[in-house]
Amino acid sequence: MTATAVARPGYLEPVFEAMPDELTALPRWVVWKGAKVPYRADMVNAKASVTDPATWTTFEQARVAFDEGGYNGVGFVLNGDGIVGVDLDKCVADEPSPTALALLNRIGCRYVELSPSGRGLRGFGRGPRIPGRRGTVEGVAVELYAADRYLTVTGRPILSGPLVELAGFAEVARSIQGGHLQKRTEDDRSNPLSSSVGPLLSSVGIPAHTLPTDEGQRNRALFALARYLKGERPSASRTELRSLVQQWHAAALPVISTKDFGVTWADFLNGWDKVRQPHGAVMATIIDTIDESAPLPAGIESLGYGPAGIRLVRLCMALQAHHGSEPFFISARQAGEQIGVHFTDAAKMLFALVADGVLELVSKGVGKMASRYRFVWAVRQ
Repeated sequence: MTATAVARPGYLEPVFEAMPDELTALPRWVVWKGAKVPYRADMVNAKASVTDPATWTTFEQARVAFDEGGYNGVGFVLNGDGIVGVDLDKCVADEPSPTALALLNRIGCRYVELSPSGRGLRGFGRGPRIPGRRGTVEGVAVELYAADRYLTVTGRPILSGPLVELAGFAEVARSIQGGHLQKRTEDDRSNPLSSSVGPLLSSVGIPAHTLPTDEGQRNRALFALARYLKGERPSASRTELRSLVQQWHAAALPVISTKDFGVTWADFLNGWDKVRQPHGAVMATIIDTIDESAPLPAGIESLGYGPAGIRLVRLCMALQAHHGSEPFFISARQAGEQIGVHFTDAAKMLFALVADGVLELVSKGVGKMASRYRFVWAVRQ
């Protein structure tokens, strides 16, 4: 094995096109953030479970969710069907250590990639269903998994072979003495939303942009939550709001200094009363200006878009009119909600509009910021 990629500081940007076809063809994908906590790609801020297939999605859905922002990467769930994973930690400096490469060769991995940090290696292949193992082999920290686990995937290969049978997988697992992983707790495996608030959260959700990611962001993020809920659930009862704020508080606790829920609840109620521009109010005003009977710019109809595509064109025209000469923001999720399609289809439609020259992609969405576009068809005709 020889290294063909170099690690860099921070999380590596996923290269989706380089991810193994054997993985991308299966609907066992999640997104992750923070301390590699897995989240559902089809539901905002809902944790995924490595034992519940209902919380996994297709590769394309995970890719779109990552592109929408708020996540650090994507991952693949091992379910015991024969696809296994090998995880080597802290074995890459300027290049992978020879000892780590020798261990991967001993196991038999032909697909090996850099971990998100750029300091570890991840290998995939096929092998027996064994209990997860963690230990040290020849001075290399290694973990071996076959089921009930997800592994991050970066698409940053140093070896781009197929997922073959790993002749040394079981042998290396046996060589790790006392390395059985502790059984995961039920809290680790399950979605954190309680049954009492699950339906409300699954229909409303706590979007990523309302959660603080660092100290000093609590008040601003809490007001964003109040603004969002006032737009989405203006008639929610105090009991419903309290349940949602409790969920927000639990998710925010790791990064906020105010630990008492009573303070958070009081600040939320204060923010709720001060909201003057609820979430969605501007979009609703813009949508009200759309005239469905107005003729489209010359040439648009010849592109052959269906009803949803035409609705998206009109929406983008209205957004551009509202923003004047400046670019406008819209995410695939917002677009999907407004034109009545799944956000993955909305993402493809936005891509098509850019490819056809109807829109110009000014900047791709990063973190909590949606992508920016400019409607350019009328200008170029």
